[in-house]
Amino acid sequence: MLPEGARLALAVSGGLDSLAMAYLVGEYNRSIRQPLELIVVHVRLDAGGVTEGLPARIHRWFDLRGLEVEEVSPRLEASEEVPLGCFACARARRRTLLEAAEIRGASHVALGHHADDVVETWLMSLMYTGTAEAMPPARSYFGGAVHLVRPLYELQRRELERLVRLAGIPEPASPCAVDSRTRRDTVRGVLAALGRDQSLVRRQLFWAAVRQVSEVDSENGANELGGHDG
Repeated sequence: MLPEGARLALAVSGGLDSLAMAYLVGEYNRSIRQPLELIVVHVRLDAGGVTEGLPARIHRWFDLRGLEVEEVSPRLEASEEVPLGCFACARARRRTLLEAAEIRGASHVALGHHADDVVETWLMSLMYTGTAEAMPPARSYFGGAVHLVRPLYELQRRELERLVRLAGIPEPASPCAVDSRTRRDTVRGVLAALGRDQSLVRRQLFWAAVRQVSEVDSENGANELGGHDG
């Protein structure tokens, strides 16, 4: 997923997931023979529109790790009017990230999605569209010029929360203004209502999503654009 020596753009939203990803990729980079060339990209956008960027404490943390955060303004299509829905916001951020990576010569873009995101996206798609669209661990764009990867794909949210507490990762940026009022939060509530069975159900749904990704890849290699950016 992360070939040695590649130029990798870390997509950092400022949330817990993307900060944990940046920390883990940085630690991984210390252990390989040909380190990755890392750049950090933040798209100044949430569902409410263009944002002011990341807090100073997060910039300082990256500075201490020898990385500079490059903040980029989103490129919105004429049809994308703010405030944006979650899907439209994620799509605009993804498009901006991929284009920014290509311009900067990055062969790979890393997103902070984890196993719980995979489950929730799969179930949300099934519940609200009638089709189960699974989030893949990797996809290629622009004829293979840029590869989107999800290094945290098999990790759970609770594992990342523990990492953030133990590793001295700074407090995440303020959440999007629409957090807690989305379809994703509704899906989380449905899963939480399962009580003690939630862990088992999440595990089964995760592997169902993985199987679907494998089947789709083997059939037609379909590309993915959109979904949730952590």
